[in-house]
Amino acid sequence: MHPLSERDIAEQIFDVVVVGGGVNGTASLRELARAGYRTLLVEADDLASGASGRSSRMLHCGLRYLETENPILDALRHPGRFFKALGMAGDAMRARAELADDDTVATRAIELGFPVWESGPFPLWQLSAGLKLLEFVGPGNPPLDRARLNADETRQHPIGRHLRDPGKLKGMVTFREYLFESPERLCVDNAMDAEAHGAELVLKTRAEIRERDNEGLWRIALDGPRGTREVRARVVLNMAGSWADGLGHFKKRLIQGTKGAHIIVRLPEGFADRGIATLHRGGHPFYGLPMGENRFYFGPTETLFEGDARRVRADADDVEFLLAEANHLLPGLGLKRSDIEQTWAGVRPLTHDPERPMGARERTVHDLAPQGFGNVLAMTGGPVMSSRGAGRLMLTEVGKRLGAPPPVSRDIRASSANSGRDPAVLAVTHEHAPDLYGVLAQRTGAVWSGRLERAEAERAARKVASHFGWDDTRTEQEIDAFLVRQDTSFQVPSAIEDNPDQPGENQNNLSDWRTK
Repeated sequence: MHPLSERDIAEQIFDVVVVGGGVNGTASLRELARAGYRTLLVEADDLASGASGRSSRMLHCGLRYLETENPILDALRHPGRFFKALGMAGDAMRARAELADDDTVATRAIELGFPVWESGPFPLWQLSAGLKLLEFVGPGNPPLDRARLNADETRQHPIGRHLRDPGKLKGMVTFREYLFESPERLCVDNAMDAEAHGAELVLKTRAEIRERDNEGLWRIALDGPRGTREVRARVVLNMAGSWADGLGHFKKRLIQGTKGAHIIVRLPEGFADRGIATLHRGGHPFYGLPMGENRFYFGPTETLFEGDARRVRADADDVEFLLAEANHLLPGLGLKRSDIEQTWAGVRPLTHDPERPMGARERTVHDLAPQGFGNVLAMTGGPVMSSRGAGRLMLTEVGKRLGAPPPVSRDIRASSANSGRDPAVLAVTHEHAPDLYGVLAQRTGAVWSGRLERAEAERAARKVASHFGWDDTRTEQEIDAFLVRQDTSFQVPSAIEDNPDQPGENQNNLSDWRTK
């Protein structure tokens, strides 16, 4: 089964056209299709090919929303900001509970530690109070499992024993945090659920909002492999993330992109189910988090990004910064450039705000009617973890404009119908993978376990070739294309490869675990 081509849907009328196959677009599609609206998803590349598949993979509790240098004074001076932050923290806790307790979503519980030194960045009481506040505003389950370690306990902790300035440690607060095993699967599963409820999908196709016809319907051009076709819609949801500004001439800027880069290293066994959190020396959140198989990643960076988000990569400056911050935080590990196995980067599609140069992180729904685009809505700043809430929000907004859809009897496919089938084959036959990268990245997540060598890519390609209709020549071409894209998306910059053993900050001798 493959997505409809532009030719198949030409001139059809939809209640809602959703543009963007990321986590918020597919979550909205899922809610709309389940409610009975006739929906179409248009995606320029593949599902989860933008920010959703390049995120930091955290399902966080919302503690970061409460981080402020002077919490009591700031709350008194700016009560509006405080209650807004508290609301966002409560939303984060509810999203954490909804996704962590859902067996259909692959999440992983870890112990996350936030160390405290004499010089900050936050005192132990503030972190403890913040976690207590989260317990108050959020659901009781899953629990935070918060604990407060003193200085001696911190120095004996598997991660704490590698921390900087052990003599100046005041202690560490630990709590239960969650990681997404595969944010990409959220997008794929949302889209498959929506399709089972009648939604239609078109991938590898660019959309452009043109103008309304004489019936008040939006004409939307679809530019895909078979040329340009057109559909019409009563409502358009612009969920294109970093590319939202290119969907039409909206007379206002929607997106401010910021780049987040990460480095992946291999660390000792004590790090397998634990992570570390702090603020880096630039004042933004900085994490070290496990990936399985003793793989561990540090990040993210936070820099403005104005280019094409399809070309975002971790560059030499990103890697230099991340390596220096990792060694500043955990000098006992003695990390150097040759320890970096892979890197990745993404662009956060934050809300453009002239008063906030780095963009606004709050999820914002833009009604574009004042710009001449009635019944066109855009969403910016919606993180992966709150996507289900975003989908429900967009369902409500569509309902305000269209009313409830008429009841329709549908034959819904059973979710267990494909259980036990090979995931790679299923990715092609039922999950609309457009190429080998779509199989091994968005749908099976194989690329996140470490670099796949050619032999591994060949095995996967031979397994799916007949389902794609590839002959031997085309199969080899697809393998080559996959390897190039893998090495580009998860590259180690050439500047690092040229000088792999130049140490990062506070370089120590090799630890025993890296020489074994």
